[in-house]
Amino acid sequence: MRKTAAVSGLIILVLSSLIAVPVNAATKSGNNLSVKQKIVYVALTPAAEPDFWTADPVDSVTTNSDGAQLNFVKMAVSNAMEFWTRASNGKMKFNPPTFFVGKAGTAIKHCASSADVKSAMKIAKMKSIPVGTHLVVANINDNCGYAGLGAFSGNTVNLAVLSSGTLTHELGHNFGYRHSSSLYCKNSDYAKFDSKNCSVDEYGDFRDLMGNDDWCPKATLSATQRAITFGTPAAKDIKLGSIISVDESRSKSENIVYQLKYKGVWYFFEYSNPQRELCTYLGGMSYTPEIQVRVLGPNWTFAKGDSVGPMIIGRYEKELAAPVIPQEKDGMIMLPPSGGWILRGFKAGEKFQLPGAPFTLGVFTTDTGTATFSVTKSG
Repeated sequence: MRKTAAVSGLIILVLSSLIAVPVNAATKSGNNLSVKQKIVYVALTPAAEPDFWTADPVDSVTTNSDGAQLNFVKMAVSNAMEFWTRASNGKMKFNPPTFFVGKAGTAIKHCASSADVKSAMKIAKMKSIPVGTHLVVANINDNCGYAGLGAFSGNTVNLAVLSSGTLTHELGHNFGYRHSSSLYCKNSDYAKFDSKNCSVDEYGDFRDLMGNDDWCPKATLSATQRAITFGTPAAKDIKLGSIISVDESRSKSENIVYQLKYKGVWYFFEYSNPQRELCTYLGGMSYTPEIQVRVLGPNWTFAKGDSVGPMIIGRYEKELAAPVIPQEKDGMIMLPPSGGWILRGFKAGEKFQLPGAPFTLGVFTTDTGTATFSVTKSG
């Protein structure tokens, strides 16, 4: 099934539906993430702009065979490879990319992504797409209404927008990633956990590159997303009643994502210090260390989006019985924004009844780099 949704001024289209899987089970990928990946980039050329990829309108003296646009997309490919190498803690490796430019008239204004893929394969002289190879086809004339189109665990990407963020996001779908989503229940009441009381924003985890396509050197993925696809960081099953200590400084060797399954629904707990992981700043958000809770399932949440991934739980402080953000810190009064604080995690001292499960999250400390919490049976 296909779906379009606006994200940061762009529109992204992706394929397929969600299948709930445990974090410690590797996602089956048609392109096999254990082999070296390779990007084959085919730039289709508009008939009206035969020099679109080779022209250099800024400085004609230094014009080369690439031109400004081709140099731009080569940098986007480099950024994407760097991002996914870093996101996988080095597990994902890439061969050098190759680039092809189609002759004038190959960038057709139509809505036929498969036709563009066939055209690109012909230009690149590919009879088939090898395992681990990702054919990226850029058609700036496409009029389907999306910035990019990735195939879940597939090997093709169609682009109408040439940015680093769009390419990196769509490659994420090829690598087995769903959208990083968010969940909100009316009046921040998660006791009523159903499709009538709760809403899902398929792209709602805006701090995550799979929730949007903002690009910057600090672009991030949630640890939960990385654990689901790469197993890095590894996830650890929750032992009910035990106190869990997180030390982020040891994140490359220790478990910083914890998981719990109840009646087919997965609950994920991860430490986050969002102040350090930003591409953009949004007013009203809490930017202090916290324990974030993400949910995968139940079935009614999947129906709200074609590619809903782990959903971060969101709340509004003004809807809670007691404030979460301190009114005073270090002797200074902290005035909340006019609409109140938006919470995407749980701070020290909070207790939270997990939606749809008889368990309670208790957060004891949330400091810079460390936290302690537990999950216990309710009542």
